Amino acid sequence: MKNFVLIYLVLIGFSNCGSEKNVWISGNISESNAENIFLHELANENLSRVDSVRINAHGHFTFKRKISQPTFFSLTVNAQTITLLAHPREKIVISGSALNLPQTYNVEGSEDSRHIRQLSQRMEKTVFLRDSLINVLQTFENNRNFLNIQRQFDWIYSNELDSLRLYNIRFIENNPQSLVVIYSLYQQIEPNIFLFNQEEDIRLFLRADSLFYRRFPKVAYVNMLRADAVQMSELNKRLRLNRMLHMLGEEAPEIALPTPDGKIVKLSSTRGNFVLVDFWASWSAESRAENIKLLDVYNKFKHRGFEVYQVSLDRSKAAWERAIKEDGLSWINVSDNMYWDSEVVSQYGVETIPSNFLLDREGSIMTKNMSAETLDRRLSEFFAAIE
Repeated sequence: MKNFVLIYLVLIGFSNCGSEKNVWISGNISESNAENIFLHELANENLSRVDSVRINAHGHFTFKRKISQPTFFSLTVNAQTITLLAHPREKIVISGSALNLPQTYNVEGSEDSRHIRQLSQRMEKTVFLRDSLINVLQTFENNRNFLNIQRQFDWIYSNELDSLRLYNIRFIENNPQSLVVIYSLYQQIEPNIFLFNQEEDIRLFLRADSLFYRRFPKVAYVNMLRADAVQMSELNKRLRLNRMLHMLGEEAPEIALPTPDGKIVKLSSTRGNFVLVDFWASWSAESRAENIKLLDVYNKFKHRGFEVYQVSLDRSKAAWERAIKEDGLSWINVSDNMYWDSEVVSQYGVETIPSNFLLDREGSIMTKNMSAETLDRRLSEFFAAIE
C-alpha cells in the first residue's frame, strides 16, 4: 500500500468530466494578522498551490473555484492545514482561529467537509492522549514500578485505539456512499502507522473499492484505491495460504464462544472425536444447502466419534437461531454475532463461507474445505482403520 501522508493521503482528484460548476470557499479567521491563506486542490500525489488570498483586516477571505465533480481541497494558514471535500455549487463557510485552525475550525455548507472535521478531531483526541501518556511516563523513569506503570499506560492507549477504530468503523458503515470513507481508511496515527491494518481490515478496503469503482470507474483517485485493494487482497491471500499450510498438522486455534443459550463452549472440549470446524451463516445460501448434506454425514458418524463445531458469522442472533431451528441442526453451534469482525475469522484465515477444517482426535488440523461427500468418504476410511 502506498504510504500517503495523512493530510494528502488518498485525496487524488477526479478526472474532468461533465460541465464545470463553481464552488465558493469563504470564511472568517479570528486572531489573524492579515496572513495569506492558501487553497490547494488535491489533484495528484504532490500538492500544487492553486490559489492564495490575504485575510483582510476583519478576518474574511473568499475563494472561487470551478469543479466538475467532488474535489478534495486543503486550506492552510500559518502552516496549519485542514481538509475539505467540496461538491459543485456548494458554498462552504469556514470559521476558526489562525492560532490553531485544525482544533478550532467549524464548517458550514458541506456535509462531507463536516464529516472530515469530525474524523480529524477524533483522531487528534487520540494523538493528544498518546502524547500526554508519553510525557507523564517519562516522569516515572526512575520509579521501581516503571514496567508496571508502562503496562498500565499501554493498556489505556490500546483501549483508546480500539475506541478510535470503532468510531471510524461506525462512520464507514453509516456512510458507505461518502467519499470521506477513503479519508477514514487511510488515516495515520503517526507517519506510516495506519489506523486500519491491511490484513485485518481488508474487507473495509474491498467494500469501499467495489462501491466507488462502480460509480466512478474512470476516476484516477478511485482507480488508485482499486490498485491498493487488489495489491492488499493478493498479499492477504498469500499470507493466509502460508498460514494455512503452516497450520496443517498443527493444533487448531482455540475457540471459546457462546451457544444460542449463552453457554460458552470451547473447541478443545471436543477432543477425542474427529471434529469438523465449520464456518457458516444464516444469510449464506451455500451454507444452508451444505447443512442439509452435512446432516446426513453427522447422523451417520456421530455415534462413532464424530462431532461438528459450527461457528456462525451472523450479525443477528435471532436470524442465527431461526436458521438452526429451520435446518434442524443438533450439533454444537456458537457465535459472537460479530459478522466478519469475529476474531476467529482471522485466526483461521476464513475468506468465504462455507469453510471448514477437519481435526483429528488430538485437535490437530488434518485438512480443510471438504465437501460433505468427501467428508463422508474420509470418515469412512478413518473409522474403518481404527475400529
